[in-house]
This record gives sequence, structure tokens and C-alpha cells, in this order.
Amino acid sequence: MAIPFYPVLAAAAIDIDGTVLVQMVVFLFVIIFLHYTLFQPFLRTLEARQEGVHGSREEAAELDARAAMMLVEFDNKMNGARRDAQEIRESLRTQGLSEQNEIVDEVRDELNAKLVEERKAIAAKVETALLELNERSTKLAQVMVDKVIPAA
Repeated sequence: MAIPFYPVLAAAAIDIDGTVLVQMVVFLFVIIFLHYTLFQPFLRTLEARQEGVHGSREEAAELDARAAMMLVEFDNKMNGARRDAQEIRESLRTQGLSEQNEIVDEVRDELNAKLVEERKAIAAKVETALLELNERSTKLAQVMVDKVIPAA
């Protein structure tokens, strides 16, 4: 039994009648309606978003450039402040060393003056002691002579 092929061809055939025009009008109406109510607002929103992102990127680039300039300026100021601090530290150290040397020289001069005075005092005491020793030795010698040689 063979199945006739004609009914299949008849079902595949499309007849163009008035409903196709109605369907095309409805389709065009839906496309136009969606174009103005959905697609255009979506595209405007998407374009605004892209412009916002682009503007934000430009602003971020400007802020990065400003931050880099501020960082360079900060580094320059810090280096200047470090140099100034080093110069001040060095001048204070030099000033302190000169004051220290002055104080040491003053104390050394005072000690040398006292040392000279003390040496003079010791020399005077030694001379006094030698004179006294000489007198005592003379007296002692006289006493010994008197004891050894009785008085006649």
C-alpha cells in the first residue's frame, strides 16, 4: 500500500489571503510599538551608561594624573624638609661641638692654673720642710756632738 504523496504537498502549500496582510500589519505595529517603548529607551539607557563610564574613566585618569603630580610634589617637599633637617642637625652638632671644645678648654685652663698654683704651694712646702729638716739636722748634730764630746 502506497501512501499518496499529494496530500502532503497540499498541506505544505501556503495560500496568500487577507489574513497574511492582517498578520503583517499586526507584526509591523508590534515592531513599531516595541521600537518606541522598549528598544529606543533601552538604547538610550545603554548609550547614557557608556557615556557615564567613559566620563568616569576620563575623570579617573585625570584624578590619577593629579595624584601622581601631588605625589611628586609631596616627595619633593619631603626631600627638601629632610635636607633642611639635616642642615639644622649638622649646624646644631657643629655648634654643640664648638661649645663642648670651649668648655673643655676653659676647664683645662682652670685646671692648669690650679695645677701651677698647687705645684708652687708644694714647692714652697718642700723648701720649708728642707729648711726645717736642715735646722733639725744641725740641732741633732749639735746634740750628738755634745753627747759624744762632753763639755769641758
